[in-house]
Amino acid sequence: MKTLDYNKIEYWKKNKFNFDIGKYFNESIELFSNNWGNFVIYSFIASLLFLISYITIIGPFIIMFPLLMGFLIGAERVDSKKNLVFNDFFGGFKNLGTFFLFNLSILFIYFIIMTPLLLFSFFPLFFGESENNHAGLIIGSTIIMFILMSILMIFLFIFLISIYLAPYLIYYGNLGVKDAIKTSIAITKNNFWWILLLVIITSFISSIGMIICYLGIFITFPISYIFTYFVLKDIILTDDEKLSEIDTLGTNKI
Repeated sequence: MKTLDYNKIEYWKKNKFNFDIGKYFNESIELFSNNWGNFVIYSFIASLLFLISYITIIGPFIIMFPLLMGFLIGAERVDSKKNLVFNDFFGGFKNLGTFFLFNLSILFIYFIIMTPLLLFSFFPLFFGESENNHAGLIIGSTIIMFILMSILMIFLFIFLISIYLAPYLIYYGNLGVKDAIKTSIAITKNNFWWILLLVIITSFISSIGMIICYLGIFITFPISYIFTYFVLKDIILTDDEKLSEIDTLGTNKI
């Protein structure tokens, strides 16, 4: 199994990425085309499990990332010329607890960010019922609320992009939520636009199947995560587990 390369991580904290998008896309198509059966079946089963999890309300927060990691696990095993057994796709569940805490942390931060907007929505209630005040207050509060909402949405968007790498750091490095978020933000500081580009590309690849044919999502969704795997392989992963262990000495992993 690939692990985090802490030398690469420290390098990207201070330098900018240089993605070879064409290479990653070609590698993704080739890997998928030679193993499409397992990926399509897993995509269908993962989608079904995710839908069923909504019955429990908190289910999606528990299984979302473990299921998504399955695509990268499958890509890694095929790329490493290892035999891919279907059970391998569910290897992401080894970090089930950490992924759940990560999702709860994101939900908590979301509520913190949106709290000012919620409080401001009650602002008109502190004034009287005068018609003159009422009309002006509605217009004024609407404008201010729109501006505030725009600012908060931009801030939330930047934050979500900044922690994009955190789930992968959790899986490949067994990092805790705090360290994963801090490391992801540190890398993204100099690479925000590259990470945003990666999000746009993978989102576009995933959506192609839905646009062309609803069932096509079971083809394009795995390809998007195989693409992500090849990007991560270049920027943060290594095959040398001993090197990774040496690099982590003195690293706080909580």
